[in-house]
Amino acid sequence: MLKNLSISLLLILLSACSSRFSAGVVYHGNFDFSQVKSYSLYHRNSPFSDSQSLIYTHRNAIEIAIERAMGAQKFNYAELEQADVIVTYYLVNGKPSEYINYNDVVRFCVNCLRASVWQTSNQYSNLSRGNLILDLIDAKNKRSVWRSAYPLDINSKDNSAEFNEKIQEAVNSMLAMYPQASNLVN
Repeated sequence: MLKNLSISLLLILLSACSSRFSAGVVYHGNFDFSQVKSYSLYHRNSPFSDSQSLIYTHRNAIEIAIERAMGAQKFNYAELEQADVIVTYYLVNGKPSEYINYNDVVRFCVNCLRASVWQTSNQYSNLSRGNLILDLIDAKNKRSVWRSAYPLDINSKDNSAEFNEKIQEAVNSMLAMYPQASNLVN
């Protein structure tokens, strides 16, 4: 009896430790996601880069994770002028002015989420320090058409490999929510 109870408790603890966060996502229902074949990232000297203070290694980890995840989903990297979408990111740091600046740069309207053209199958909850946000920017009008958020659970004791693994998991989880024809919300 005690052995069965111990095994049950161990299984519950293991399943709790292995549970992953889920990505939340919202997207513009009028944007034709099926036409997107290529993506780009803003250059390091753009207003996007100035919208948040991130150390170089964190920027690098996020951009590498984006490139891997986009490649795995068969999107091609293109120069900024030829890309269908531009992928941007924001690591929530608790500085409201930086978050507001980031939203201005990517032209994301938080209040517009209440409009019927924004859709979701898994809305993200309130953003908090340590969340990673990804936006897909329509390259034509330079406005966010898709946003996902994921809680990174970064610990100050995480080494670079652990940090990079958490970033890759987050980006993979978020981009897995990309609106394919089979999972679009009507």
